[in-house]
Amino acid sequence: MNKRFCLTMMWVGLLMCICAVGGMAPTAVAEEFPTKPVTLIIPVGAGGSHDLTARAVTSVAINYLGQPIIVQLKPGGGGAIGSELVAKAAPDGYTLLFGGMGWSSTLPAVEGRSKGPDDLIAVCRINYSPTIIVARSEMPFKTLKEMLQYAKANPEKLIYANTGPWGQADLPWKMIVKQTGISAKNVPYDGGGPALLAVLGGHADMTGGLISALLPHIKSGKLRALAVLDDKREKELPDVPTAKEEGVNVANLMWRSVLAPKGTPRPVIDKLALAFKKMTEDKSVVSMIDKLGDEIQYMGPDEFGKFWREEFESQKELGKALKK
Repeated sequence: MNKRFCLTMMWVGLLMCICAVGGMAPTAVAEEFPTKPVTLIIPVGAGGSHDLTARAVTSVAINYLGQPIIVQLKPGGGGAIGSELVAKAAPDGYTLLFGGMGWSSTLPAVEGRSKGPDDLIAVCRINYSPTIIVARSEMPFKTLKEMLQYAKANPEKLIYANTGPWGQADLPWKMIVKQTGISAKNVPYDGGGPALLAVLGGHADMTGGLISALLPHIKSGKLRALAVLDDKREKELPDVPTAKEEGVNVANLMWRSVLAPKGTPRPVIDKLALAFKKMTEDKSVVSMIDKLGDEIQYMGPDEFGKFWREEFESQKELGKALKK
């Protein structure tokens, strides 16, 4: 009897130790994390604002995280392929997604594709920018109003390059078309970089993009900015009116964020969030982002997570309205 009792107590003690170790695991993991490089997946093509911003921020990662962050491009499906890859990754903090409104909110909310707040966790927001509608400088219009007049007089003649289904160029264009009644060819590309190249190469007439990728081409005269889709004018383009000033009530702000697979321990999320906050405060990063025509607008995991969820739900309603 005593022998059986001793064996029972031994097993109870062993189970208690296992539970205690399990309870300590997240903290222990966070204290050691990271012990190897972290991979940041960008789910759209090279040369867009997400690519440029991510590379600027992560250039100093080793100084604040203790390990480098390796940026990998995994374009396809308007951001869905890379997003799904990260959502399926081990929830250990070593595989992250550079999120954006198109593939992280709108696409999953409207079409059920890609991955949103039900499958990924917010680490932080880096910044956001308004979509800017641009056209090749050779096009026979100089303003948004003139473009609308041209499109109505020449239905389906304009070729608009979008950045992927429901992305930062596609969604606002759908809103403009719905509101004004114009018709044009809306051609999808895998991100802002490829869409921009299509316009610069003469394969498309217009696109919607963000200041970091567009500014050099606007300044060189290759592109003409028609309108800023925000409530205020862009500081780098003070002479370009907002769409609302041109009589079109459309605004579209694209954010850039860091997201992790669902189930990633909170201590790891907090460690990543703190490291990214320090990266965005680094003088060299601030300078690089400023040269892109942008600025840092950091938001932590809780605040950004709440914002993201609310936006996700609102995009469901917007999608229903645009599909009617």
